[in-house]
Amino acid sequence: MRVQSFIGKVSITGLQQMDHQINEWFERNRVKLVQVQQSFGSDIHHDGRGREPIIVITLWYENP
Repeated sequence: MRVQSFIGKVSITGLQQMDHQINEWFERNRVKLVQVQQSFGSDIHHDGRGREPIIVITLWYENP
């Protein structure tokens, strides 16, 4: 079994970008999805002024 993780900002635009990345990854890799996990957290904002919410999606898969 293998794993692939994706991280994105918790916003409409951030989630749309993550959807696009995940869909492209599926099209390129044609894997058998076994399990999906998601976690929420925060990361230091790029300008260092605070923290911003993030989502991490982890896909557990097998090669066909």
